[in-house]
Amino acid sequence: MRLYFCLLLLLYSVFNYGFKKNVMPYSLVVSKAILIVDGTISKVSKNEYEFTISQFIKGKSSTKINVAIWKEWLCDPRMKELKSGQRMILFLEKSPYGNFYPINESTGELYVDNNAFLDIFLPKELSNPTVLKKGITMFLDTYKCHEDLNYRFDTNLYFVRNKSIFEVYEMKMTNSSFDYLAGNAEYFKVIEYQQFQFIKRYLTNSKTANS
Repeated sequence: MRLYFCLLLLLYSVFNYGFKKNVMPYSLVVSKAILIVDGTISKVSKNEYEFTISQFIKGKSSTKINVAIWKEWLCDPRMKELKSGQRMILFLEKSPYGNFYPINESTGELYVDNNAFLDIFLPKELSNPTVLKKGITMFLDTYKCHEDLNYRFDTNLYFVRNKSIFEVYEMKMTNSSFDYLAGNAEYFKVIEYQQFQFIKRYLTNSKTANS
């Protein structure tokens, strides 16, 4: 029996490795979300749950929203059963059915217990909900994502930064979550705001001259 159990574990690990989830970087998750909120589940039904918002981090809506329940699979299980009273921080986009949907499934649905995240695989810089919420606000005040927000390595996606690298460095020292998100963004092309405005004016003038 013990041998059989060990073989099952081995097969599970091999199968799981072959179907690893494609995780979206949180700099893109934050940028793509039309709503980032902190709150609790108030009711669970078959295909969605009602969520009562206690704090808006990005975007605005009614304080009670419906969130679609995404389908679990081998490499993307839920941290915990969905039930009333569960606190979560959600990164949401609008679904075609009018309700909201967590971005990249489990990536956009962070379970919170005793002011700590349950997902042990989250980067350590995102381990505290209070720090994360402040870091997200700082990030949104500093970076704006442009072009296609679908995560592809060959995309011409870039971020516009409206603060100097010296200001960003000082901000990184005050909040570990902002440090992580800013570093995430720097993986992609980053243009400073003044440079971005110059490029926009140049393209506008060129278009006008050619028309």
